[in-house]
Amino acid sequence: MTKNTRSDETVALHSYMQDRQTLFCYSGPMNEELLTTMSNPVKHQISDKETQEALSRRVFGVFIEQAQNIIRYSHHKTKSSGDSIGTIAISVIEDGFLIEAVNVIAPEKRVSLENTLSELSTKDQEELRALYKQRLRDGPPDDSVGAGLGFIDMARRVSRFEFDFKNTEEGDLFIYRGWVT
Repeated sequence: MTKNTRSDETVALHSYMQDRQTLFCYSGPMNEELLTTMSNPVKHQISDKETQEALSRRVFGVFIEQAQNIIRYSHHKTKSSGDSIGTIAISVIEDGFLIEAVNVIAPEKRVSLENTLSELSTKDQEELRALYKQRLRDGPPDDSVGAGLGFIDMARRVSRFEFDFKNTEEGDLFIYRGWVT
């Protein structure tokens, strides 16, 4: 590629991010230390004086949960450190924020994840609250690295969410989009 082509690609990326009103985007290796480092700028970006405190807390909570899902469950790892690899972004939308995340998942996790998210997408806030309390009493599922509350908590914080899976050479890409309004 020529220097001008690379510049054109960079300008196109910049324009795309500006058009989408992207406040934050990271793609690459991720670990808990990096998440801690990224948290302060993200918190600052979403909690400006025009954003309601409750809204910014919900956005930040979904961002943290999605980043932790990438860290704990991404099937794509760096060779040197074993850090999980994924992408996470926060954009401004007309009445709130959009949080998006992408990472490779283990093929054997796809059906379970799809079933869990499909079930959560049908529940209202009261049902989600009851499910959250039940999970606290029952403890985490056998295949969970954490408390098993992440997707339930995210479903409670967003006004709606979508998910998808794409088959790639790297494996099954898990795509999550959550709207916080």
